Amino acid sequence: MGKSLADSYAVLKLILTELFSLNAKVLIIGGSHDLTAAQCDAYASADRTYNLTCIDAMMDMNADSLEYNENFLLDLFTKAPNYLNHYNHIGFQSYFVHPQMLETIDKLRFDCFRVGKVKEQIEEMEPIIRNTNIVSLDICSIQNSHAPANILTPNGFNGEEACTLMQYAGLSSTAKTIGIYGYLPHLDKNNLTAKQISHLIWYIMDGIYRSKQESSFDNKNNFNEFHLAFAEMETTFLQSKKTNRWWMKLPDGDYLPCSFKDYISATQNEIPERWLRAIERG
Repeated sequence: MGKSLADSYAVLKLILTELFSLNAKVLIIGGSHDLTAAQCDAYASADRTYNLTCIDAMMDMNADSLEYNENFLLDLFTKAPNYLNHYNHIGFQSYFVHPQMLETIDKLRFDCFRVGKVKEQIEEMEPIIRNTNIVSLDICSIQNSHAPANILTPNGFNGEEACTLMQYAGLSSTAKTIGIYGYLPHLDKNNLTAKQISHLIWYIMDGIYRSKQESSFDNKNNFNEFHLAFAEMETTFLQSKKTNRWWMKLPDGDYLPCSFKDYISATQNEIPERWLRAIERG
C-alpha cells in the first residue's frame, strides 16, 4: 500500500471516528472501493462490531492481485482482532466471481446476492440494508448505459434500481456511513455518471427524511403485532403502521428486520430463510 493511500485511510478513519461521537450519518464520495476499509477501521477503533454491505459487480477477494482495491475484503475477513459481525454482498455478476469465493462467503455464514436475483425482488434487499452499519457502493455495479464511467461491464443495476438501494441506505437508522466509490471523471461521458451519483445522493436524502417518520418499538400503538407458530417455533412479527416495514422476533428476544415475504412464509408453516441464516450465525 502506497504512502498516499495509507494517508487517505488514516485521515478518513480519523474523521469518521470523530463524527461517530456526534452520532452523524456520513456520506463519502471516494476514490477506489478499498476506502471501504477505512469505514470499517473507524468502527474497530471505537471497539464496535459492525455489519457491512457492499454493492458491487465483483467481490474484491483476488488473492493473486497486488492491487489492494481488488483484495481488500480478504484483509477485512481475516484481520485480528476482527470487528466484522456480518457481511452482505449485493449485485455480484457470476462471470466475475470464482466459485471458491462464493464457498468462502457461505462458510463464513455471510450472504451474497446475484444481480439477477436482486433485480427480480429488489424490495427483499431493504431489510438487509436496514440491518447494516456500513453501505459501500462501487459504480461498476451500475450498467454502463446508466453510468458511462463504469467500463468494467455493460450489465448491472439500472439507475432507478441503484437509487432504490441508496434510498434503503438512507432509510436505515443503523447505516451510519455510506460510501460511493469508483467514479473516474475522465471516463465519464456528458457527466452522466456524475449526474447519476447526484441522483443516488438525492435518494439517500429522501430515505433519511422518510426514516424520521418511523416510530420506536416503545410505541406499540404504531405497530401491528402478529403472533405466529411455525415449525414448532413461536415468534412475533411487527409491522409498522407508518412505513409498512416488518420485523420478526428471534429466540434471543432481538427483532430482526424482515419483509412481508418472510411473514407469508411463516403463516404457511415454513421457516423464513432470513430466520434460518440469523440462527446459523448465532
